[in-house]
Amino acid sequence: MGAVELDPDEEYAIIPVSILERILRYATIVCQEHCPVGRDPSTCPYIVNLTRKLGLPPPPCINDYGDYRQDTFRVMIKDLEHKYGVGINEFINNVRRRKPRSLEEQTDFMEATFYVGVLKELSDIKKIFIAKGSDISLTSSLP
Repeated sequence: MGAVELDPDEEYAIIPVSILERILRYATIVCQEHCPVGRDPSTCPYIVNLTRKLGLPPPPCINDYGDYRQDTFRVMIKDLEHKYGVGINEFINNVRRRKPRSLEEQTDFMEATFYVGVLKELSDIKKIFIAKGSDISLTSSLP
């Protein structure tokens, strides 16, 4: 593995994987109880990536959105754009201005804002490193 470049403006934490696993198990329970209303598009991709990296059961949304890849969310955005005949941002702004006209439109609005948020996060996602054993240097980390 080549040199790891860290963001000098970012702070990093080193925690045992066993604690991270507990936090992720808790987070996926919260996902089950509060999604889709309480979901955070900037957090969901990290929960998905971390559960995968650690071999934990994924959050339930994996059935709806797959592995949180940009192309998946672009397709879902295109589907909504086709359904409403306008760009995704125009759809979101229209619904915000006039409020949803139906339960279906309200659901599509929630999905649209989520898709756009996830796509934005995926375009600038931060790397996650897992170091094994007592050598926690980043040169021995797994990307």
